[in-house]
Parts: sequence; C-alpha cells; structure tokens
Amino acid sequence: MMRLMVRTPISILMALSLAGCGASAGYGTPPAQGAATKPQAIAGDPGARPVDPAATDRPPPAGPWIGAAGASDFVLPGVNDTVLGIWVDVPQGSPRARANSAVALVIDTSGSMAGPKMEGARVAARAFVEKLGDGDIVSVHTFDDAAKEQIPPTVLTRAARASIYGILGGLEPRGATNLFDGLRLGENRVFAAPATHPIRRVVVLSDGIANVGPSTPEILGELAARGAESGVQVTALGLGLDYDERTLNALAIRSSGRLYHLAEPRDLSAMLEREISLLQATAATSASLEIVPAPGVQLLGAEAVRADWADGGSLRIPLGTMFGGQHREVLLRVRVTANAGETKPVASVRLHFRDPAEGNLLRVQEVVVRCQVTNDRLAVDQHANEKTRAIAATTEAAKVTLAAAQQLNQGQFADADKQLEVAEAKLKDSAARATSAADRKRAEAQAAQISSVRAATKKAAASPKPAPTEQRARALDANKAAMDAYGY
Repeated sequence: MMRLMVRTPISILMALSLAGCGASAGYGTPPAQGAATKPQAIAGDPGARPVDPAATDRPPPAGPWIGAAGASDFVLPGVNDTVLGIWVDVPQGSPRARANSAVALVIDTSGSMAGPKMEGARVAARAFVEKLGDGDIVSVHTFDDAAKEQIPPTVLTRAARASIYGILGGLEPRGATNLFDGLRLGENRVFAAPATHPIRRVVVLSDGIANVGPSTPEILGELAARGAESGVQVTALGLGLDYDERTLNALAIRSSGRLYHLAEPRDLSAMLEREISLLQATAATSASLEIVPAPGVQLLGAEAVRADWADGGSLRIPLGTMFGGQHREVLLRVRVTANAGETKPVASVRLHFRDPAEGNLLRVQEVVVRCQVTNDRLAVDQHANEKTRAIAATTEAAKVTLAAAQQLNQGQFADADKQLEVAEAKLKDSAARATSAADRKRAEAQAAQISSVRAATKKAAASPKPAPTEQRARALDANKAAMDAYGY
C-alpha cells in the first residue's frame, strides 16, 4: 500500500534531494517541441545518433521508477496538515540509444579570472569539448563587462574541434562580471537547438559576484527558470572563494540543474568530465513530476525545488534530463480532509519523461497514494513509513546546514557548529532507522560530509583570529553539503 504521513513539524517540510524507487508505466500525448533553429555546422549535421548495436542486446530495465508514500498508512479524521514523499529511482545501466546534446559553455572572463583560474578554464573547456561526441552541438560564450559569443552553436566534427580549440586558447580576462547577459545568451542558443538534440545544458563557470546588469539571485534564478521551460538546465561551477553561492544555488534549483564548489582551478577538468559522463548516461529527457490531488486534498507546496501550479490545484515539478542510477526525492506539504473509517485516496503522482531508447517517445508512470482513516493515534504511529521519514530528515538537515553556511559567512562559528550538530544527528538517526541499504548509505554519507565540515569549523574557531579566507572556505563547504543533501 502506498502511504501518507501525519503531523510533522513545518520545519521539516522542505523539498529536493537524492534517493528513490517504484511505479507503473504508460503513455501520453507529447507536448509541443521547442524551436528547431538549425545551428551552424563546420562539417554538416549528422543528426541523431544511431542505436549502439552492443547495447540493443540488453533489455530495458524492468519495473517502474517512481514511488510515493507518507510517514504512515493511516491518518486521523478531520483536517490534517501532513506531508507526501515522492521518489524517483532511474535504473542503472547504459541506455540503449545515446541522446544528442546541445551544450553552451558560459565562462567568466572578468579581471578576477586572471592567472591560474583563466588557464584552468581554458584547459577544462578544451577537455570538455574533447569528451563530447561527434554530432553534439557546442557553443562558447564569455562575460565580462558584456557577454560575447566566442563560438556559435557548432556541430562537432574533427575539423570543428580544431577550430574551437584555437579560440578557447585565446580567451583573456578583463573587465567586470555581467553574468545575466552571459547566461541569457547561452540559454538562447541552447533553446534553439533542433529536436534531434534533446539534452540541453548551460554550463556556467564563475569566480565572482555579478556586478553589471541585473544581478540579484532572484532575477538570475528566474532567468534560469525560463530556460528550464524549454528543457534547458544549468550546471553552475563556483571557482575559488569569492563567487556568490546564493546566485549559483538559485541557478541550480530553478533549472533543476547542479552546483559544484571548486576550491582550486585544477579541479575544473574533473568536474567537467563528471558532467560529460552524466550526459552520456542519459536515460530520460524532459522529465517532470505531476501531482494531482484527490477530492478533499489540497497541495500546499514545497521548498528548495521548483514547483509550478497547474489546473485543479495540481503541481508540476520539472526534473529535466535524468541519468542512469540517479535518485530524486520531493517532499510536499498537503492538507487532507477525511472521514473516519474510509480508505482515502490522496493523490495521483505521475512521472513524465521522454525515452531516448524509444525514439524520444513520451512515457508516463503513475502511482496512486492512499491512506486509511482511523481514530487510533497509536495505529498512526505504529505504521510509520521510514522512507518518507528519511526524506524529511534529509530535507531538514539540508535546511539547517544552509542556515549554518550563512552563520559561517558572518563569523558565527559556535552558532554554526550547533546547527551542523543538529543536522548531523538527524542524518545519523535516519541512517539507523533506514529499512533499505541504499537509504542507509545515503544518510551515512551525508552525515559524514557534515561531520567533516564540523571538524574544519571547530579547527577554524579554535584559532585566535580565523583568517577571512578560512571563514569563507568553511561557509562554502557547508553550502555545498546542503545543496548535495537537497539533490543538486
């Protein structure tokens, strides 16, 4: 039976992280495709890649990817504010067909990038292009006082790569930081990719704070959200100690993308190589969750995840491109009005995605969440669902860790350590309660990450006068731990 949770403190009701499984498959009507503007090509467009002959011998992974539950099989009668846990578990294994990618590299070339940072960016960008496959589309854009298109959307061939490498080698730093125009230009180019290239990614590399043009996290996050409407996700790479983590957080959250904190320029190549490996393991594109409430149920929303309201009070949560082995979780706040003695449907939870292994066919998987209404409070407690409790614990730990990051930015080491201690304890308790090895392993890894941040924070606090760079480094470590827990 799918389940529902009761009476969880509002402080736990946040949203997005990593983990998952469960659901049944079906088909729907595909939505309208995005613009199909033809990119420039140095040596012609080979179109969609053929199916890998070696991979066609492997059957597609069986079983649904989606599951949903609450913290109990039971709910009390009357009106109850509670939560609904949803998880998606993409099967491991190579896709039977490889989807083409359209990628825009958006590189900060402001004056602060001079020296090893700029050299690292050049080397990493070249390595990234090397790893992309023939037939993929790449463009390169830089931003300082203004945005500039260094390389227009270009279909990769051997000849194209040689030309691109030469341009990347000539990138030079100067001026201020106009992130808005750089991001907008990159998004526009990827948005215009043809339908043969369903994976659409903007990779933003910056070491500083936007100081030219619109520059607040809210405005830049909204720009990323508009791109996400057309399947464009943002991977944000923060280099060094001076970038604005609140802005990069917003880019990742609002586009359902990813965030990387890179302490040193030498880490760039490894991070971009990881992005390539994830793109190559794509198992679904244009993925989204649709949550349709049953009569008598009101969806109240979620935090730390983009959730758009639709007809009838339903919610749509874009997930974008998903890769083999990926796990996503969502925790929603809901209000249930129920009568004693009934079995109450709560919501239909649907996963929509395009399947590259089936010619980008739109597929739909669904689970229906139900609960039993009872006057027995003990029954509610005895039928707890540890899966949703784990999601709630991870979400709360992420929220607390994000607050600790802001305290560290203000030099409040003792207060930050108290917050981190709470987060670590919640995750350890969740690991102890976990009923699956995967859930336990995730909680333990997240607890270990926060423990490491705590140890470094205590060491810095013990110094008579912690250096500003040490304070900033610890704040960014805590921010990274929080975003990892949220699933970005």
